[in-house]
Amino acid sequence: MTNPLKLRSLWRVVREVDLEALRLAARARFTLALVSDTRADAEWLRRLLSHGDPESSAAPHPWLEVLAAADEDPASLTPDPWCAVLVTRDPDLGPHLRRAGNHFANAGVPILTVVAGDTSHVAKVLRGGERARVAVPALDVEAVEPIAAALAGVVSEDQQIAMAAHLPPLRPAVFAQTIERTARANASFALTTGLAETIPVLTAPLNLGDIVVLTKNQLMMCYRIALAAGRDEEPRKMMGEIIAVLGSGVLFRQIARQLVGLIPVAGLLPKVAVAYAGTYAVGRAMAAWTTEGRQITVETVSRFSREGLERGRALAQHLVEDDAAQEGRPRRRFERLRKFLPGKK
Repeated sequence: MTNPLKLRSLWRVVREVDLEALRLAARARFTLALVSDTRADAEWLRRLLSHGDPESSAAPHPWLEVLAAADEDPASLTPDPWCAVLVTRDPDLGPHLRRAGNHFANAGVPILTVVAGDTSHVAKVLRGGERARVAVPALDVEAVEPIAAALAGVVSEDQQIAMAAHLPPLRPAVFAQTIERTARANASFALTTGLAETIPVLTAPLNLGDIVVLTKNQLMMCYRIALAAGRDEEPRKMMGEIIAVLGSGVLFRQIARQLVGLIPVAGLLPKVAVAYAGTYAVGRAMAAWTTEGRQITVETVSRFSREGLERGRALAQHLVEDDAAQEGRPRRRFERLRKFLPGKK
């Protein structure tokens, strides 16, 4: 049987994935519509999203289109923007912004409203047609993080990657959401197989399957992070570099730690927590390497692992309790699995 922990086997784990399609999605052209009552706030936000600094003298990104709702028709913008960002000082929106918002809502465009200067509870409450809303004290450097997180949250995974590739201020938020999404997926998978492993005959093959699935998810997460960081090499070359960096010891160390949790029943909580923590640590290390060129050391990964394990324990407890609360669900899962056991009819 092929050992999935060998470097030469890692490429086989992801070879069926269309890496070129992901790369093309990351290079997709898009527009974001930034709309305020007058152009000033929208222009300010355009510089924030382009460079992270509203006072930057560099030209803002041309795919971020600005509209003054009081004077211009939203139909004049490029059709089908990925998101319309309404910038307002009035939590209830003025009539011009409401009209612009209705235009985008009717066109099926996700709407993010940014309220500047009012962080009250009322200012944060969603209004009709909005997909998300964020309130910030001012449109300054401190506002980049919450606005970027909200913006990343209203578009698809592929759109997140494309926007981050072109707009560096969005990258930390996209990295964080990509890592969290993958870590939770691996934790949920570990819970499902962990429950199945209460049937002893299935334990060994499922443990091996765990390693393959968790590793594949981690590798694809790393590839998405590299694309979001603006990397654009030929897919096999980029994945080879990722495997070389992680395969130097970091990835395998995380997989070895995942094996600690592969004890049926008694190891369920550790298994879920470690699946989350290992994925979290690998993702954080990859983000640091792609954006800062930071060497991935044992100390770095250990720190990320400790952070991830704390989060993973809380998630594991929640997932296990939630599964247990759904009466009969584990039993039905086991009954389905028993049908495939030798001697079971």
